[in-house]
Amino acid sequence: MFMKTVATVIVLSAVLSSGSAFAASQLPEPRKPQLGIDVIVDGMKATFPDTEPFFDDADRTMVPVRFVSEKLGAEVLWDNKAQIVTINYKGKVITMPVNSKVVTVDGVEQTLDTSAILSEGRVVVPLRFVSETLDTIVKWDGSYNAITVSSKDFLDRIEDGTIKVDTYGRKLRINTTSNIPKSAKDWQLLEDTENYAYDVAKPYTLPRDKATMSAMEVLTQYTINKKSRDNIVMSIKNNYKLALNVDYRTIDASTYYKSSLSLYWKTGGTFPTEVLYRFVDFIKKNHVITQGYAFPDANSLYRKNGEYFMRTKFKFKVISSDDMSQFSMDSYNPSSYSESPDWVKKNQWYIGYADVRLDSNTSNYFIETLKMKNDENMFILNGPKGSPAYSYKELK
Repeated sequence: MFMKTVATVIVLSAVLSSGSAFAASQLPEPRKPQLGIDVIVDGMKATFPDTEPFFDDADRTMVPVRFVSEKLGAEVLWDNKAQIVTINYKGKVITMPVNSKVVTVDGVEQTLDTSAILSEGRVVVPLRFVSETLDTIVKWDGSYNAITVSSKDFLDRIEDGTIKVDTYGRKLRINTTSNIPKSAKDWQLLEDTENYAYDVAKPYTLPRDKATMSAMEVLTQYTINKKSRDNIVMSIKNNYKLALNVDYRTIDASTYYKSSLSLYWKTGGTFPTEVLYRFVDFIKKNHVITQGYAFPDANSLYRKNGEYFMRTKFKFKVISSDDMSQFSMDSYNPSSYSESPDWVKKNQWYIGYADVRLDSNTSNYFIETLKMKNDENMFILNGPKGSPAYSYKELK
């Protein structure tokens, strides 16, 4: 029912004039897709307005320098002519020339294994070096691709009980009686998450005599260890690393299909091979280039009529597409339970929430092996031709 039908897809050829916005010379170079990296600073997950953190060739996490000023409370100065970043924080001065591994801290030179660089028009810097130099504690958790940056004051407040955090070090809301979402009782409320994210409608499921449990009920009544939740998170992240990073100039049908085999609970049953091949053909003919990430909330796992879902934060933009409403498996040739968004603008970053449907082929270790069930999650509806069970907004 939720699967895409094998139907003939007619792609109309676009007539491209010399003044068309589509021109290969205007497009960015093909990029290597990366997993979404959760960055949590003093208990608050960061939202980046454009350039996301990424790993450089030295396997260092790079972040936009603006992040340093906004999240770590430092002053950042940029000398465009000399291409030098200067970071001032509580009397400490860090100077980082772009593309140089030699930096200075309070006038003393140090040689790093990586350097500040320009990426997508933004200056990005190595997060660990900058954060630790600014006297914060940095921890990497590869089990769900996340990095936490914590000040001593923040850690002391956790220790004395002033601040409460979840399993992942994110601040829990202390006030749970005012300025809360309508569905507050269903979720573990986090300080860094806006109310609208909790009130997004839930996807349609067939009415069945099966368990329905809120995320809070699953948290309190089920014993699900962090490893199991991390496995689900990474499954979703890896899936959308593939699904939200397509490029008509480099995509290959066979490679795309093989890459998807381990990402779904039952690939052959989710979509036959020919559907994926037709999708790739559409991507090529429609000149699609996208960039995007998925950030599942590990503690948001819930059940509805026996089915499992995990609320997920999505960030994406469409760089090129003749048909801006169809740019991914989520939006391509939708079933009656999903839709193609007609509001997407070229090169505009969007952020929002939707629920990812999960399933497993394994009965003995069911929750531990949950993976994505369908390719329609981002623009799903709450019923056949129903209302959106998702919410997105433009990033400014």
